Amino acid sequence: MFELPLVITSKRTRTSRKLKYQYINNLSKKYDGINGISNGQTELPTPENSATETSENEEVGQQKRRRIRKRLKSIIGESYSDLESDEEQPVEEVDNEERKFYRKYEKPQLTFEKWQCDPRKRTPIQRNRINYNRMNRIQRHGLRRMETSLAVASRTNKTFFHATTQGYQLFDPTYGRANTFQLKHIGTLTSLLHINVLKRKWELAYKCFALLIRIPGVDVRTLWGLGERILAERQPTRSLEFLQWMSSVYSTKLPFADDVNYRMAPVFTKGSKTHTPKYTTTWLWECLIRYANGLEDLEMDSKSAAENFQSLMDRISEMVLGPPYMDDPEVWFIYALCHMVKADTLSQQFDPRLTGSARDIASNQVIQHIQNTKSHLQQCSSKGGFTFPKRYIARQLAAFEARLYGKIDAYDMDEEEDEDNDAHSPSDESGMYPENLDTQLIDSEASLSD
Repeated sequence: MFELPLVITSKRTRTSRKLKYQYINNLSKKYDGINGISNGQTELPTPENSATETSENEEVGQQKRRRIRKRLKSIIGESYSDLESDEEQPVEEVDNEERKFYRKYEKPQLTFEKWQCDPRKRTPIQRNRINYNRMNRIQRHGLRRMETSLAVASRTNKTFFHATTQGYQLFDPTYGRANTFQLKHIGTLTSLLHINVLKRKWELAYKCFALLIRIPGVDVRTLWGLGERILAERQPTRSLEFLQWMSSVYSTKLPFADDVNYRMAPVFTKGSKTHTPKYTTTWLWECLIRYANGLEDLEMDSKSAAENFQSLMDRISEMVLGPPYMDDPEVWFIYALCHMVKADTLSQQFDPRLTGSARDIASNQVIQHIQNTKSHLQQCSSKGGFTFPKRYIARQLAAFEARLYGKIDAYDMDEEEDEDNDAHSPSDESGMYPENLDTQLIDSEASLSD
């Protein structure tokens, strides 16, 4: 009924996928050669190009040797520094047949919603037909090129390859009916987990989740969303601990390959050198909301709430020092909101009757958080790909600063007058705050005004 939470990364599956795409690439190359389709090289190699190709081959060999050396050292227990590990990561796998296959096609994210509506720009469908003899010729060529790879393959991979070349599709028990006791057990627990979550029976769902993640072969990264919701319904602090554990354990510095056909969304199951995993951003948002509410709750201990909020800010300040968090605008926006909440809290606690150095210290703390908010928002805007209501946040920061000089009452009166004027003049932009807030409209108008 539901997809099993398994991620198959065995050597058998990797070898079978490699044989499959290697055979497809050989067929495609032979077909392009017979029909005279160019593969992108329109000129003969010159001595300069040959030297470049030689240097590239040497660089690829060096990268491969570094990967082997790093793997061997990791096995015997030697540690690597972050700088050394970043330098030794290859840009892309040269011998990956799957990437070679998908590199020939346009990526969907690059052509999303780009439609050609002009009839003059329409291109006819290529209907090149191939006869039976030519198809057999191409097939024999592909099988002949695969003899070396099949000689060292296992019996299971050979069966998979021959069945695939004949047009058959092998049944994988992990995608359908479970034919082993362990897969049957995983399938039953998965169905019970989803049904109990749907019926909001959190205790039974927690028992199913606790049993499921302890079975060998089950990847907790495929169930972290359900697990977080179940823990949040039972005990909110445990859900934060679970997300924090996910962020610390399943962080990776490997580059994200756009030309690989992943079975599951990699951003939701793991992170990369350029992508922040969703469980990390979920953890940051949950911490920000709960700790900010704890600062305003009078029944909670104010000291513990302030310590939790300060620990969150310290954690984010460490995260933004390295990739991928330093290039993620959402993380910078959360960091700016932390300083904004801190400025709001300190400005409300500010006593205008203070004099001398005590007043200067209290006011400087509020001003410092306001300046940090502005600088982090500037970092968020410079990264691109993230919009937020700039003018609304600027007015809130101005209100926090006005509390230091006893002008909050006058500021509130000005705000009420502006709202009354907005009711009579709908063309004024200040009327959209904060009830009818449209972030995209505000951001576009702010950029035009700048």
